[in-house]
Amino acid sequence: MENVNLRMRLMLESEKEIVAKLSEAERYRYFLGRMQFLKYESGKENLLTSDCSGSVCLALLLATGCAIRVTADALFKKYFTKKNPDKDDIQAAFFMTLYDRKLGPRLYKENEICHVAGLCGRDVVLNCVEPYSELRSLSDMKPWYNANDYRIIVRGLDREALQQASDDNVDLFGADYQFEQIRNAIDGARG
Repeated sequence: MENVNLRMRLMLESEKEIVAKLSEAERYRYFLGRMQFLKYESGKENLLTSDCSGSVCLALLLATGCAIRVTADALFKKYFTKKNPDKDDIQAAFFMTLYDRKLGPRLYKENEICHVAGLCGRDVVLNCVEPYSELRSLSDMKPWYNANDYRIIVRGLDREALQQASDDNVDLFGADYQFEQIRNAIDGARG
């Protein structure tokens, strides 16, 4: 466990100069881009394996220092609530099912968010699905998702809601131990 913490501190220290002058939104996009080719694993959120919401939560942690770990649906309902985001806002694309459907072991209800992809460039998202995450054009993804009865919604981050949840240490359900190590490594690199 200590080795992961040490590796995270070393990684954060080595990238400190790269990200120091970036805004939070630029750091968010940077870390999303850095997560390309992560192995997909449900319920994970670290720099080796992640699921879709885990990659967005991890990018938020690395960019802002604020820790939350929630589902794609909770990200949409609680944190990415800006309906008309500015180009400089932290953003994510959300995929809402238009009917009840079973995906893997889970049943998603009509109008529930089933998937999220963090925006890391104009029309570029980190799409974290099996077998691994990759950078994709959102425009190129839309025809398939629309044909399969999904609605795609782009939203901006409510930074105050994120900060409040992190300060209150809520919305960390199911975070794996490595997420906490990353959080500790960030605190160690900053302090």
